[in-house]
Amino acid sequence: MRTKGFVAAGFAVIALAGLRFAPVSLQAQGGTAISGVVSSQEEGKMEGVVVTARKDGGNSQVSVVTDKGGKYAFPRTHLEPGSYKLSTRAVGFDLTDPGAVTVAAGKTAKADLKLGKTQNLGRQLSNVEWLMNVTNRTPEQKDRMVHQLLACNYCHTYRRIFPTKYTAEQWAPVIHRMAKYYADGTAVSDDNKRGRPARIQEPGRVKMLEESPNWGASPGMPRTEVADFWSAVNLSGGRTAYPFELKKTLPRPKGAATKVIITEWDIPTAGTATHDSALGQDGRLWFTDESAMYLGMFDTKSKTFKEYGPPTIPDVPKGIIPGTRDVVVGDDGMIWMPTRTAKSGSQLLRFDPKSEKYDWVEGVQAQFISKGPDGKIWAGFTRVDPKTLKSEGSFSPYSSAGVVPKGAVGYAGNTEIDSKGNPWMLTQAGPGGAMGYDVANKKAIWWPVENAMGRRGAIDHEDKLWYGEYRGDSVVRVDTKTGEFRRWRLDAYSGPYTSSHPDKKGRVYAPSNMAERLYRVDQNTNDIIAYQWPTELDTKKINYQPGTEHTDKPVLWFTNMRTARVSRVEVLE
Repeated sequence: MRTKGFVAAGFAVIALAGLRFAPVSLQAQGGTAISGVVSSQEEGKMEGVVVTARKDGGNSQVSVVTDKGGKYAFPRTHLEPGSYKLSTRAVGFDLTDPGAVTVAAGKTAKADLKLGKTQNLGRQLSNVEWLMNVTNRTPEQKDRMVHQLLACNYCHTYRRIFPTKYTAEQWAPVIHRMAKYYADGTAVSDDNKRGRPARIQEPGRVKMLEESPNWGASPGMPRTEVADFWSAVNLSGGRTAYPFELKKTLPRPKGAATKVIITEWDIPTAGTATHDSALGQDGRLWFTDESAMYLGMFDTKSKTFKEYGPPTIPDVPKGIIPGTRDVVVGDDGMIWMPTRTAKSGSQLLRFDPKSEKYDWVEGVQAQFISKGPDGKIWAGFTRVDPKTLKSEGSFSPYSSAGVVPKGAVGYAGNTEIDSKGNPWMLTQAGPGGAMGYDVANKKAIWWPVENAMGRRGAIDHEDKLWYGEYRGDSVVRVDTKTGEFRRWRLDAYSGPYTSSHPDKKGRVYAPSNMAERLYRVDQNTNDIIAYQWPTELDTKKINYQPGTEHTDKPVLWFTNMRTARVSRVEVLE
């Protein structure tokens, strides 16, 4: 898909052996492992069909996309010899099973694929597409359901909800039960059914949630309204069909959006809720688990995993939700992460991969962390010396009375650090703006940003702040030097959770669990394309393979929370 972005001026065990670390093109030396043409009776040769190859008994899969002639090709560098099962993703169409495809050394396997009209469109629709088809609820009603911090879509797809037959009265106990679950505590999808049971929150919080008449958070909505909404759009009341026609879908990828290779590796521990990841200069991707005392590492060169748990990672008592949260790789290779504690807080911890020992940073609570250009570690607006493990104080713009408007709230200490070592954060609620602190001059800074609803992001070499607006369906850029901001609108209800910093060509990448696509926004041309993900998608942080953001073909790495996989995206254009 390619659209023009609206601009408002004034604001990513052992896997397949032999896979290369560097990006390749479909015409890369070494030839093609599998190729063919995808077609259907309805459309003929089909552009934009995602074709996925998974080796029998393997723990990884590779996906490519058909071109305008319906052609697809898997580079030989990405598939070792063996038997593979092919699958496709093209909304509205099902694959006629081609059987196994055998890849032999030095040969190209041919596999033309035939698609037919699906008999069950609902099971293929993304959350965005479901909402596109709902005509018996107003845009305002849909906005209230989707645009809150902990809506139903935060944890799972609408494909689980729409086919239900619950009436409004029957929804009440379901909503009551669902409210008890820890929102980041599970990784279950329709694609990779290896998830662990969802986590129930601590007794005190469960009691508070049970007594609340509202669902979600910021702003939340009455549970009766939630029940009314879902009973109005599902198959309740004896309905055998939805009270609206299923016919609208997002367009399939075209042109540049087809020029991508997506490779995914299953994380060994089933159901790992991989909220965050960080890629070191040595090519090791570190990731955490919001639902377990766990630290994982994937070596992007050898394609091997290593996992750490208690006692290597400190445990928590029974009854406390376990979990490791954000993660940062220090300049010296040390791993920094906030972890749950015996008192249910989130204390900052440093882990040494060589000795496999850890140290606490006393007195520093954190959910999200970042690293400054001088190697200092930041937990929100608190700066930590990585050598002494001591806090160097708080540098919060809230400390200067009257600078940050009353009610302006950022997201859980999610700061980004500029080239001078100053912390910045975009608001997610209240008066919209970017708040920062000039450390050298002990001065708070506030730049108004109209309707800012930032979630997470990055800062670039020009000290421009990039954020995904989870509740605003946009990517926003703020110049921290001048306050100028620009906003690029994505698909309605897409809810991008984060944004990368720009690649060589000035393009940033933003994931959408609602559209199950990875958006690319070009700040120079304002073009927006959407890479179709092969499965469900949910990632909170995007990493560039070291150095590739400065090349014509960047490589992105992240973890997919929904499917418990490590993901690599090779951009071919």
